[in-house]
Amino acid sequence: MSDFRPPPSIQPAGVFDDIRPSAVLLGVLVDTAATVFGSLLLLSTFMARDGGEPSEEAFRELSAMPEFLLASLVVGLLCTVLGGYVGARRADRAHVRHGAWIAVGSALFGLAQFAVAAPGTPTPPLWFDIVGFALMIPAGAAGGLVARITTQTAA
Repeated sequence: MSDFRPPPSIQPAGVFDDIRPSAVLLGVLVDTAATVFGSLLLLSTFMARDGGEPSEEAFRELSAMPEFLLASLVVGLLCTVLGGYVGARRADRAHVRHGAWIAVGSALFGLAQFAVAAPGTPTPPLWFDIVGFALMIPAGAAGGLVARITTQTAA
């Protein structure tokens, strides 16, 4: 008789399989800290360039400037890539999935900041928030992909 066995059933991996919560939390913290630091640098750069004093009116003007909004979007997404990279390197497995979950955690943290913002605080246009949140998960996954590539080349 032959040694015939049916192939194992194909089961997709679960969404949370191989996820290390501590690595996700580290990535969210790195993303948040880098975003705060990058935003402060960006604000001081634009304020110094325009020669304005830091005031609520100056923040309102900045939040309407397309070049400031684009620079903020780029800085924020690069910080998410960094958070995804750091967290995925820490997890040392399922790199892209960790990067994506880090971006989800950062997005939830960002949404929570909207909820506690003081009334009358200058806010960017809605399209900016939609684009930023839509690109966060791909940015986090990209950070995880970079972590996987650097891990494979280092080994």
